[in-house]
This record gives sequence, structure tokens and C-alpha cells, in this order.
Amino acid sequence: MGKNYRLAIKIDARNDEARVAEETGNLNKAIKLYEQNIKENYADKFAFERLMIIYRKQKNFKDELRVINRGVALFQENMKEHWKQSLPRHVDEKKLERLSLAIMKGTGAKNKNTHFPDPIDKWIKRKEIVEKKIKK
Repeated sequence: MGKNYRLAIKIDARNDEARVAEETGNLNKAIKLYEQNIKENYADKFAFERLMIIYRKQKNFKDELRVINRGVALFQENMKEHWKQSLPRHVDEKKLERLSLAIMKGTGAKNKNTHFPDPIDKWIKRKEIVEKKIKK
């Protein structure tokens, strides 16, 4: 049995326990369990999103921002690792970058900002909102 498989089972069990704690009104226990999950080096969308929601409801924007930053960093790292393993070995990064720029130029795309798949894009937008709330 692989390490990631065991970790996934452990995280799912904590998520289930945290979900029950939330439903029974024990938010401190739920937060503790979700926090344990996001400290693992495993991209689990559920734990991150539940923590963001709980902290937003508590108006605890600094902790919400911390969770968002951790989630974005972890999911981006996970995505890069996935790309490294899934792209053919003969395509180097420079060639891939040139191809991407050629496609953008050919399609007339003016926005050179990197697009990330969900949940990363959603969390980046959420981060902007939280940062504005903190400044107020």
C-alpha cells in the first residue's frame, strides 16, 4: 500500500470527524482537525475550503488568508509535479514556454497572466477579497 494512499485515508477520516464536529457545533474541534489536514503535504480541497468558510464566518480574516496562501502554494506545487510526470520527457521547459507564447500570439490573447485550474484560480480571487477586508 502506497504512502499517499494511507495519507488519503487518514485525511478522509479526519474530514469525516471534522464534518461531524461542525454539525454538532464543535467548531474548535473541527478547526483542529482541518488544520491537521492542511499541514500534511497532500492537496485536499475539502479541508482547505471548510477552514476558509469557518474563518470567514468568524471574521478571522488573517487565518483565512493564511489558509488560502497555504492552499494556493500546495496546489500549485502539486500541479507542477503532475506536469513534470505527465509531459513527455523530450519537451523541455523553454520549448514548452515558446509554444505557449506562440499559441497566445496566434489566438490574439492579450492576457499573459497565468491561468490555474480550480481551485487555485478561485482561491486567488478569494485572497484579493480577504486582503481588502484586512486593510479596512
